[in-house]
Amino acid sequence: MKGAGQHIVSSNKLPLKIVALFSVVRWYNILLTILAQYISAFVFLRHSQFPLSKILGDFKLHGIVLASVFSVAAGFIINNFYDFEKDLINRPKNTLFQRIISKKTSLNLYIIFNLIALTIAYISSFRIGIFFSFFTFSLWVYSHKFQKLFFIKELAASILSITCFFAVLLHYNIYYPFIFIYGAFFMTVVYIRELIKQFINFNGDKVLNIQSIPVVLGIEYAKSFIYFVFFISFLIGSGILFYDGILIRNAYIILVLNSLIINFYLIKNQQFKASNTFFKILIVLGILNLSTFLLV
Repeated sequence: MKGAGQHIVSSNKLPLKIVALFSVVRWYNILLTILAQYISAFVFLRHSQFPLSKILGDFKLHGIVLASVFSVAAGFIINNFYDFEKDLINRPKNTLFQRIISKKTSLNLYIIFNLIALTIAYISSFRIGIFFSFFTFSLWVYSHKFQKLFFIKELAASILSITCFFAVLLHYNIYYPFIFIYGAFFMTVVYIRELIKQFINFNGDKVLNIQSIPVVLGIEYAKSFIYFVFFISFLIGSGILFYDGILIRNAYIILVLNSLIINFYLIKNQQFKASNTFFKILIVLGILNLSTFLLV
């Protein structure tokens, strides 16, 4: 009877564990990754006849998307595993809810998801397999090593967050210079948000002696550094507008440049959570903005 009772309790927890797993793997980020990859594929094929049917029948592309889903999910799982103590201080309720999934289960899922991702990637093509082998290894290195490195971790997180997008470029052998320039600009937006998150996580980082930029430099000097990144982003965006002109696809760049001014005042007044929300919206809009490339 005792064993049956435990089984019932375990079964009742299953829906909660599924919800907790979706929370751990940041399902909304994965959804944005899927959206970005399919939109970019549609943009790359826009001059071909029946691009939608080509995308639907492109099993290598679907393989890239699926491999991205599982590798990114695995990355969030291992990152959550190493960040548990810090997250327990910075966001205790959410972290305790996610702990419904045991550490052993988390590590098992991490291994399984990576194996699925690499299997799908190598089935798609050897070149895509090599790409995802490097990507999954980089995610582990970021979580295990880079998280402890001052300055490097925020930059690494920004680069890794847009890496899956380049798998689609690799598949189609498309390397337009503008794509990389736009990607560099978008990466500055992601990087700024990563820096803002360090301010939000300041208490947990300080207690655990994690060498984040605000902890090492202090709040005021760290704010000066983020203003410098604002300036770099502004220069890249202005350069694109000067070279490319005021096109529909560049409306997003104009929006970001104006948003930098607003966020300057938010950060100056320690409104880090509001600024973080602002940049979340900008990142989503940046992905959706890919669709405007169909119009030019």
